[in-house]
Amino acid sequence: MKILDTIPIRPAPSPAANAPALLQEIAAALDALLLSRQRHCIDLGSLPLSPADRDMLRETLGTGEIHMELTTLGNSRIEETGVPGVWWVRHSSEDGILLTESLEVCHVPEIVPADTTDIAIGLQRLRQRIAVRASGGQ
Repeated sequence: MKILDTIPIRPAPSPAANAPALLQEIAAALDALLLSRQRHCIDLGSLPLSPADRDMLRETLGTGEIHMELTTLGNSRIEETGVPGVWWVRHSSEDGILLTESLEVCHVPEIVPADTTDIAIGLQRLRQRIAVRASGGQ
């Protein structure tokens, strides 16, 4: 027996080794969303994703119609993918450093709907503005 015959040979991992499993997880999460309205979040920052994994996710999920940007304590970019119910969400610091990146499976990402307290404050501001206009002020 030759020494080379004793060396275990394994195929090199696919450059997109993790994306196929993530796509299956997303499909299962969409099932759960449809059946029980259960939300699901995949923290992409905690996963060892290669550029090929990211490319495969982007290509397979596609691009949707909705793109949102929020500016509070940094920037948040929320993009609907081409698969309704799957959102690509990125949060960056005020300096533009990426803090978190996730795929959210839900009807609308949790960061988007207005908080009840914010709505109450907005109502108070609106009433003040209406009062100022009614009194002839600008």
